Amino acid sequence: MAAEKTSARDYLIWSIGLLIVAAGFYGFYQFSGDVITPIRAVGLLVAIVIAAFVIAQTTRGREFFSFLREADVERRKVVWPTRSETVQTTLVVIVLTIIASIVLFILDTIFGWVIRQLIGAGGS
Repeated sequence: MAAEKTSARDYLIWSIGLLIVAAGFYGFYQFSGDVITPIRAVGLLVAIVIAAFVIAQTTRGREFFSFLREADVERRKVVWPTRSETVQTTLVVIVLTIIASIVLFILDTIFGWVIRQLIGAGGS
């Protein structure tokens, strides 16, 4: 895929989109004392959605939203494990973790005893 040059139109649209987002943040903080937070948050989200729609009109914006659609298609293909498979796998991990902990404890105890015997700190 050849690298496409970004046109002046795209730069203008990106600038408009960023200004819309900036206006949303400005409004969110400007009305902090007058309007309750959920309403300000909805206003900010509306500004972000409008900016995304505006930016989607650029070449890179179209590519990005096309990528998101393709990623969603791939996400839908994922086969999630059933509840019983998840429980079984979790139990196997817990059991193996306990076994590994016991083995490491035993090895640590043995090596500690050997080292104490070698340096004469055994006290027996």
